[in-house]
Amino acid sequence: MIAVKRFPSNPILAPNTQQSWEQEAAFNGCPIVADGATHLLYRAMSQAQTIKGKYIELSTIGHAISFDRVHFLNRRQLIFPQYDWEQFGCEDPRVTQLDGKFYIFYTALADFPPSPKGITVAVATTRDFHTIEAKHHVTPFNAKAMALFPQRVNNKLAVILTANTDLPPAKIAIAYLDCESQLWNTSFWEKWHAKLDDHVLPLLHSLHDHVEVGAPPIKTNDGWLLIYCYIRNYLSSNKTFGIEALLLDNTNPNKILGRTDMPLLVPEFKYELVGKIPNVIFPSGALVYNNNLGIYYGAADTTVCLATCKLEELLSVLRPKQKNTS
Repeated sequence: MIAVKRFPSNPILAPNTQQSWEQEAAFNGCPIVADGATHLLYRAMSQAQTIKGKYIELSTIGHAISFDRVHFLNRRQLIFPQYDWEQFGCEDPRVTQLDGKFYIFYTALADFPPSPKGITVAVATTRDFHTIEAKHHVTPFNAKAMALFPQRVNNKLAVILTANTDLPPAKIAIAYLDCESQLWNTSFWEKWHAKLDDHVLPLLHSLHDHVEVGAPPIKTNDGWLLIYCYIRNYLSSNKTFGIEALLLDNTNPNKILGRTDMPLLVPEFKYELVGKIPNVIFPSGALVYNNNLGIYYGAADTTVCLATCKLEELLSVLRPKQKNTS
């Protein structure tokens, strides 16, 4: 059993009632270290307001900064709706740095009530978390939770995403791109999606379950570490949210080297059991520091929480077992 410990002072980020754009919730945070600080991108939810004739709690993306990974300051709204394809919300950011630029992928809502065709992935880029250089609509199909690998794989950009999130069964899949502009090339994605099953990581134990990309991949000597969400009995009233882990081959991430067979965490504490959506934990980011893995997760769709484990302990479970040939 892997010893995963919740941070004693959870939640580490809660709604700020003094700021209208995050009065209702602040959750699903994704951290990244840059210039000696930890930057946290997170989903913020406002109190209900009227947007284009619809009365909704609008999701936007906030930014905060920390110098100890747990206490976050200077909270400000960074990404908010500007285009039709995101007019009803920007949700659940995943941030990766590559070639001096930060790529922030997020879920864009084009309609309300949300429909599968209106739930897609978008990306915003920045170099300083103050100015958004550009925003692009990425997937022309239903998808969520895209993240960029922090290094090229065989000289290609690599992304991992959850396709068909709202047209189950959801599928975690990988795409390889020749250049940045392919990220928002509709023709590229239509061809990729037409052969979706060729790109999928086979993770579902049952078609009644659900999977979704959690944190952006982390490079280790043993392989790419992926923390993800596995929801058992997703199509029933008795669903169980869990956080699980995968190890993918460094040169061929479509090859699974190992995976946890039990959740690292399931909802147990009050802040996970009570909130806007009860009984939910959702991993959205991770950091490695001092040989520890910190898993940042949303709790009850209301707050950001942290759990930690020894990185080596987790990798020892995920590494392929050596066969005894004697």
